[in-house]
Amino acid sequence: MKTPMFNNPLRALSCAAALTASVAAGAAIAQDSFPQRDIELVVGYNAGGGYSSWAQALAPVLEEQLGGDVNVLVRHMPGAGGVVATNYVYRAKPDGYTIGIFNLGGLAATQTASEVMYDLTKMSWLGRLSLDPTIMVVGSGSDFAEPIDFKGRDRTVVSTKGLTANATITGAVTFDLLDVDWQPLNHSGTSEAILSIIRGDSHVSWGSFDSLKQYIENGDLKMLMYYDAERNPAYPDVPTPSEIGLPEEINEAFNTNRILGAPPGTPGSAIKTLEVAIAQAVKDPAFIERIEKMEVSVQYLDGAATSKVVNSAVKGFTDYKGTISELLGSN
Repeated sequence: MKTPMFNNPLRALSCAAALTASVAAGAAIAQDSFPQRDIELVVGYNAGGGYSSWAQALAPVLEEQLGGDVNVLVRHMPGAGGVVATNYVYRAKPDGYTIGIFNLGGLAATQTASEVMYDLTKMSWLGRLSLDPTIMVVGSGSDFAEPIDFKGRDRTVVSTKGLTANATITGAVTFDLLDVDWQPLNHSGTSEAILSIIRGDSHVSWGSFDSLKQYIENGDLKMLMYYDAERNPAYPDVPTPSEIGLPEEINEAFNTNRILGAPPGTPGSAIKTLEVAIAQAVKDPAFIERIEKMEVSVQYLDGAATSKVVNSAVKGFTDYKGTISELLGSN
């Protein structure tokens, strides 16, 4: 007669150990199965703005790419030019369930000139959604034909959207390098800033290419400089900063990069899952349709490439800390 399995002490112990190992393995698999609950996508600006529109366009497509079992909830947390939201994400539990969309230029400038709770170089970066190069513009009837024409003037008025704006910081560094004295004429929005140039109240302005290209196309403005590694193919006669003798590092350091990130220390498995989902989402026809309606475009980079862009931007702002601190301190 055979001995029943559980009457054999050795076999019982072996089975118990196998069962324990099986339960532990199952628990580990469940724990590593990301995501298991809703993800919060934090926006540091008011609803209805550009960053909000990007987040709202991405969220439903990202949900599908993550399997459709969890929601990606857009949460607006405006304040201090995105600093409030960045602090929140930076200090959130690093589990992949809190991510954010960020304006690299503005946050890097603030980190350089102020005491903040975040460090962009330590964030877990998931990818870049878009790059919007900065441009230098004057009125179409202006006598200024190139940036160097501003040297030696007693009074140059720059039309701005506030001293903390990324475009204003770009202009301040550019004129500092060109040794041009200037004064700001602040406005609440792009249309007012451009009208100031058209009326002749100011001489020059800086802004993002996407926001200003319509004024160039309709003949209200002309572009004097394009901030990128290479010239814009549609405007082959417009130079980049390094082509007029400025440091190569400012070609791209102050451009508007819309990037996605998570808190420092987020597990690699969660980072990988989110990064793959984002890479697929930006190619999804539904997302592309939404982006085209916004009249913007995607310039995607993966997490590793985004980290390099972030580190380069932080270095660029640090190199010009004196100019930036003086500008922000006068705000």
